Amino acid sequence: MPTTDLTSETGAHYWFGQWMDADALPQALQGLGAHVDATLPRPFPLQALLAACDQLAQQLQARSGCYGALFEEACRTCPAEDAAAMLQAMAAMLARDAMQEKLRSELGSAHPGALQRRYPGRQYEAWAPCGCVVHVAPSNVFTAAAMGLVEGLMAGNVNVVKISARDGRVAALFAAALAAADPSGQLAAYMAVLRLPSSDQSALRQLFACADVVSAWGGEKAVAAVRALVPAHARLVTWGHKVSFGYLAADCLDDDTALEGFARDICRLDQQACSSPQTLMVETDTAGLHAVAARLAALLARVSPQIPGQAPDSAEQAEITTVLSVARCEAPLGLTAITEDPQGQWRIVLDTRPGLRPSPLFRTIWLKPVQRAQLAALLRPMRAWLQTCGLAAGLASMAPLTRVLLSAGVSRITRPGEMVDSYLGAPHDGVYALQQLARRVSVDGPPVLQHFGQLDALEPPQMLPAPRVPILDKSGFQSLETRDPHAGLVVRSGGSSGKVAYSSFRWADYHTQMAATADGMVAAGLDPATDRVMNLFAAGHLYGGFISFWTILEHLRVLQLPMALLPDYELIAEQIIEHQANTLVGVPPHLLALFTAQGERLRAWGGVKKIFYGGEPLSAAQERFLTEECGVALVRSAAYGSNDAGPMGYQCLHSGGTVHHLHTRLQTLEIVELERDAPVQGDAVGRLLFTPLARSAPRIERYEIGDMGRWVPGPCACGRQEPRFELLGRLGDVFKAGPLMNYRHFADTLGQRFGYAGPVQLHLQSDGPRTLLDIWVSDLWDERRSDAVVAELFASYEPLQCVAEAALPFVLRIRRVPDADFVRNAASGKLIHVCDHRAGA
Repeated sequence: MPTTDLTSETGAHYWFGQWMDADALPQALQGLGAHVDATLPRPFPLQALLAACDQLAQQLQARSGCYGALFEEACRTCPAEDAAAMLQAMAAMLARDAMQEKLRSELGSAHPGALQRRYPGRQYEAWAPCGCVVHVAPSNVFTAAAMGLVEGLMAGNVNVVKISARDGRVAALFAAALAAADPSGQLAAYMAVLRLPSSDQSALRQLFACADVVSAWGGEKAVAAVRALVPAHARLVTWGHKVSFGYLAADCLDDDTALEGFARDICRLDQQACSSPQTLMVETDTAGLHAVAARLAALLARVSPQIPGQAPDSAEQAEITTVLSVARCEAPLGLTAITEDPQGQWRIVLDTRPGLRPSPLFRTIWLKPVQRAQLAALLRPMRAWLQTCGLAAGLASMAPLTRVLLSAGVSRITRPGEMVDSYLGAPHDGVYALQQLARRVSVDGPPVLQHFGQLDALEPPQMLPAPRVPILDKSGFQSLETRDPHAGLVVRSGGSSGKVAYSSFRWADYHTQMAATADGMVAAGLDPATDRVMNLFAAGHLYGGFISFWTILEHLRVLQLPMALLPDYELIAEQIIEHQANTLVGVPPHLLALFTAQGERLRAWGGVKKIFYGGEPLSAAQERFLTEECGVALVRSAAYGSNDAGPMGYQCLHSGGTVHHLHTRLQTLEIVELERDAPVQGDAVGRLLFTPLARSAPRIERYEIGDMGRWVPGPCACGRQEPRFELLGRLGDVFKAGPLMNYRHFADTLGQRFGYAGPVQLHLQSDGPRTLLDIWVSDLWDERRSDAVVAELFASYEPLQCVAEAALPFVLRIRRVPDADFVRNAASGKLIHVCDHRAGA
C-alpha cells in the first residue's frame, strides 16, 4: 500500500506505489510490459481519481497535508514565490469541477471511458487509453510533470514520468500523495516517476520499447533526441517551445486600453510563458511606429512596477545585452531604435523591418510595422512554432484578421492583456491534450444489447465508499445554500411537506443526469429507433418534469410529441391517433384519467403499447387496469428521482413494481436502519440515503430522501450488475397507532386483493382513548366490500393482529369520499398518504 508520510520517503524512483533505489531500476524495467498488460484490462477508477485530485486541491489551497513536502522540494529548484504560485495553479487545475470540465471539453463526457450508445443507432463509442504513456518532462517547470501525469491518468493510461537526474522530486512526491488520497487503492498501479538522465540511452530505449505514446516537452534539440529513440509503433506527442505575438490593427492605433493590455502581457511572468508576446506588430508606417513606441514606453513605465518580476541570470542577461548591442549598431542606419527603462526593468526594440522575431524575454519586446496584407507571408515560415496572438482590432477588421491569423498557423487569439490567461477546457497548442493520450473505439454488438444504453452496467460498478458525515435530512437540505452562481437551471418542487422548494442545477450536471436517465429508459424497454413518444409531463410554473423528459428524449433522438399535462383528454387521444404515438410518458393520475376518459377510443385504436410513468408509483391494480383493460403491453417507471438529488434509479425489463437498479454513475446509496444510523442487515427495510455524484452545487452527502426500501439480493436476469433496491413507501407512510404501521400495506391490500385502482388515504384521529384509523377510498367504491377489507387487514397484517390480541382501543373503518375531498399537496397536487389529526401529531 502507498505510504502517506511524504517527508519520510526515500529512493530515487517512485515505482507503482513503492519507492525504489536506482540499482533496482534495470530489473524493474524488464517487468514493465507485464505490469502494463496486467493493469490495462481492469476498469480504470476514474471517480477515485477525481476524488483524490480534489482532495489534493483542497490541501494545496489550504497549505496543509501534502503541501509542505511539495513546497519544500519545489524550493530546491525555483524561488519560493514561484513555487507557491505554481502549487496554487495546480490546486485550481486539480479541483473536481475543473477536472470534470476538462473531461467534458476534451473528451465530450464526464465518463469518456464508458462505451456509450450512439442513439438512435445500435453502435457504442468510447475513449480508450492508448496503453502505456511515457512523459518526458521539462526540467524548468515541475507542474508540467505532475499535470502531465494527471492527464495521462484521465485518459486511463499506465503512466511513467521521466524527469532528469538533476530535477527535484516534486513529481514523485505528487504521485505518492495522489496514491495516498485514492479511496480505491488502485491508482498507484498506474503511476511511476523515474529520475533518469538522458545520457542513459540503454534505459531510455528499454522504457520507450514499452510505450504506446511518448509525450515529450522541450526545445527542438531535446525533442529530436527523443524522436530518435521512440520506436515506430509508438505515437510521439511533442510540446515544444512556441512563439506568440501581438497585433495592433490600424483601426485601434489610438486605443490606449489595448496598448496598456499589451504592456501587461509583456510584464506578466516576465514573458516566460509560451503565450507571452515576443513581438508587437503594428499596422502603421515608420512614423506611426515611433508614436506607438513612445506611448507604449509611458504605459510600461506605469505598469511594470505594479507587476512583480524576476531578474534574469547571467546567461539570460548576456542574451539581452547582445540583442540590444546589435540594435544600437543598426540605429544609425535608421533600422532600429531602443527605448529602455533607466533601471533596466523593461526595454522596447523598435525595428522598421517587418517580421516576427523571438525576444530575449524579461520584458523585452520587439516593435515592428506589419501591414495585414503581409501577415500570411511573414508568419508562414514560423507556422510550426506559432501559438498565441493578442489581437486589437475594430469590428470591421476582426473577422478577416482572425481568418488570416488562424490560416497562417496561429492556434489561439486573445484580447490584449489576457494573452497568458486561459479558461477551463481550453485547447493547448491547437489540440486537446487528452485526445493525444487516448484513442476513439467503437463496438457494434449483437441484438442482445438492444436494451443497453451503455455497457458499464454489465460489470460490477466501482462504487466509492459513502462519506463519513452525519445524515442530511429535509430541514438540513433546505438550510443549504442553494443559490449557485454557476447554475443554469432552476426548478421548483412541492416537496413532501407541501412547502415550495427550489433546486438549481449546473448545465453540465443536468445533461449528465439526463443522459443516464435516457439509458435507464432504454433499459426499461424504450426503443429509440422505432418508438413514437408523447410527452405528457407537466410544463411551466418552474416544474422540471416536461423539460427533463424533453432533454431525455432529445438525447435518445426518438420522435417526440410535446403535448404536456393538458386536461383536454379528447384532444390528447386525437393527437395520439393522428401521430401514431405508441408510447406515453407522464404522471400516473393524468395517465389514468386519460384512459378513464378516452379508454374506449384508445382501446379501439390499439396503438398505445408502452407507458413510462414518473412522480409516484402505480399500484398493482392500476397497472393491471392499463395492461389488461387498456391493452398496454409494457408499463414501467420512467425514472426514480427527485428535484433534490436528481435521478436515482431505473427499471429494466425484469424489474417491475417498485424495484429499481441504482444509477451508479450518478449516486451512492446506503440503506440504514429506521431508528439509527447503521447499515441494515441483508434485505431488511431501512431509510434510503443518497450521495449524488453528478451534483456540483450544493454538495449533498448522505441525504435522507424520505423513502424507505430494501436491497434486492441476487443477480438480475437482465444481466446488469448495478445493485437493485425496492421502494417500500415514504418515511411519512410509517405511523404509530400502537405498533408501527405502513400506509403501503393498506394500499397494496386494496389493490392486490380487491382490485381497487383508485386513491387511498389514511386519516388518524383520537376519540377519547380510542384511535380511529379511517381508510378513505373513492366514492365509486362498493361499500358492501368494506367489511371484507377490514377482516382481511386484521387477518393478514401483523401490527393489526397485535392490536387485536392486546385489545387496544382501536377502530378501523372504510370511508367513501368524493375525489375532490382527498387531501393533496398544495404545490404539486400529489396525494398525501397519511393525515394525522391527533393532538401533538
